[in-house]
Amino acid sequence: MSTSPGKSEQRKQVSAGAMAPMLALEAYSRARVSRQDSHLIRLRASAVNGCRYCTAMHRRDARKDGWSETRIAVVENWPAHVEEVSPAERAVLSFADAVTHIDGEKSVPDELWDEVVRHRGENGAGQLVMEIVTINAWNRIAIATRKDPATLRGLIPSDLEPVKRR
Repeated sequence: MSTSPGKSEQRKQVSAGAMAPMLALEAYSRARVSRQDSHLIRLRASAVNGCRYCTAMHRRDARKDGWSETRIAVVENWPAHVEEVSPAERAVLSFADAVTHIDGEKSVPDELWDEVVRHRGENGAGQLVMEIVTINAWNRIAIATRKDPATLRGLIPSDLEPVKRR
C-alpha cells in the first residue's frame, strides 16, 4: 500500500534497540558542542532537509534559550542574511550546509575546514562534524517515519510554520 506524498500519517517507528546508537551520538554531541552552535546547526540542517518535526522542535528549544523568532528565521535561511550573523557563526552555518549537502570530497573544501578550525579549533571542528551528522540522521528518521510535529509539547504556532526560503 502506498500513500500519497501529501499524506501526513505517522508510520511505524524505529525500534528502541536500533535507536541506541543515535542516543549515544546525541549524548556525545550534547556533551561537547555549545548550545549556541547546536542551535545554529540543528535549525539550519533541519530547515535544509525540510524536516518539519525537527524544525519545530529546534525552534522551540532555541526560543527556550532566549532566541527571538527573528534570530531563528535568520539562522534557518542565513545565506539571505549573511550580514546578520557573525564570522564564526557563518563558518559553523557554512559547515552545516556543506556536510548536509554532501557531494563527495569537494563538499567540504579545505578553505571551509580551515575557517571552522580557526573559529572552533581542530577538536571543535571534529565535534561539529558529529553534531551535523547527528541532526542529519535525526532528520532522516523523522522524515522517513513521518513524525508529526504537532505531537511536540511547548510549541507556539510559528514553530509549525514552513521554513521561508529565499
